[in-house]
Amino acid sequence: MAVRPNDTSPFVKSKFQTRTKRPLPYHDQPAPHTQSPPNSRAPNDGAAAPPLSSTQQPAAMAAAAAAAGSSDSRKPAAHPPPRDFLVHVEAYLSRRDGVDKLLKISRYAARLALAAGPLPPAASARLKSFESSVGLSRKAFRLGKFVQNVNALRAHPHPPPAVALLAYGGEGVYYFLEQFVWLAKAGLLPAHLLPRLQRLSAWAELLGYVGSITIKLEEIGKLESSVKMRLKEGCREESDVVRTLRVKLLLKRMSVVQDVADAVMALGDVTDGKGLLGSSTLMASAGLLSALISAHKNWNSC
Repeated sequence: MAVRPNDTSPFVKSKFQTRTKRPLPYHDQPAPHTQSPPNSRAPNDGAAAPPLSSTQQPAAMAAAAAAAGSSDSRKPAAHPPPRDFLVHVEAYLSRRDGVDKLLKISRYAARLALAAGPLPPAASARLKSFESSVGLSRKAFRLGKFVQNVNALRAHPHPPPAVALLAYGGEGVYYFLEQFVWLAKAGLLPAHLLPRLQRLSAWAELLGYVGSITIKLEEIGKLESSVKMRLKEGCREESDVVRTLRVKLLLKRMSVVQDVADAVMALGDVTDGKGLLGSSTLMASAGLLSALISAHKNWNSC
C-alpha cells in the first residue's frame, strides 16, 4: 500500500524523517514570506502604487541624491592619506619637465659655483665641462615641446588675443628653434648656423616671456579681486575657499618671478651680455631661482 504524504501516523513520520530531502523544483517552491513594513500597504488591501513616469523618475533620483548629499555634507571632510615619498619621486622623474628642471638646477648651481670665487684648476675644468654637457643634454628635452604651445593657441577662440599669440607663439617658436640649436651643437647641422639660430631663439624666448608675464599679471589681479569679494561676503581667512584662492595667488606670483628671471637671462643672450647683464653671478642666480621655482611647481603638480 502506497503511503500518502498527508498521512500523519507516527510510522509515516519516522519514515519520511529518515529520507534525504530533495529540493523542490523552482516552480514548486513556496514563495518566501516577507513582512510588510509598518506604514506600507498590504498586498491585498488595495491597488499597488503606480510606477513612476519617465518625467517623475529624474525628479525622484535628484531628490534622493540631494538627501544623500546633505547627509554627506554634515560629515567632516576626510583628508587623503599621505602619499608615499618614493612613489611621488617616481612620478616626478617620469615627466619630461621633472628631469629637465633637475638638470637645470645642476647646471646653474655649477655656474654659480664657478662665478662665486676662484677654484682649483682641476675642479674648475670639471665644473665647466659638466655645465656644458648638462646644457647640451637639456636641449634634447625640447624635442616636440612646441606642440603644447600649438595646442594652447588652438584652445583659444579664433583669432586668439594678441597677448596670447605673443606668449604661446613666442614660446612655441623658441622651442621649435631649440631643436635645431641642439642638432647644430651635436654636430649634425653645420656649425655656422648656430649663432643665427641662437639669436632668433633668444628673441622668441624673450617675446614669449613678455606675453606670459602680461597674462599672469592679469590673472593675479582677478585672483586678488576674488579674495576681496569672498571676504566681503563674510568668508574668513581660515575658510577653505579663501585658503584655496590664497594658494593659487601665491603660486601665480611665484610663476611671475620665474618668468622674470628667465626673461633676464634671455635679455642677456639678446644683448650678448653687455653691462649688468654680463655678470655671471647675476645670470647664474637668476637661472637657479627659476629652476627651483619650476621644480617646486612640477613637484606639486605630479
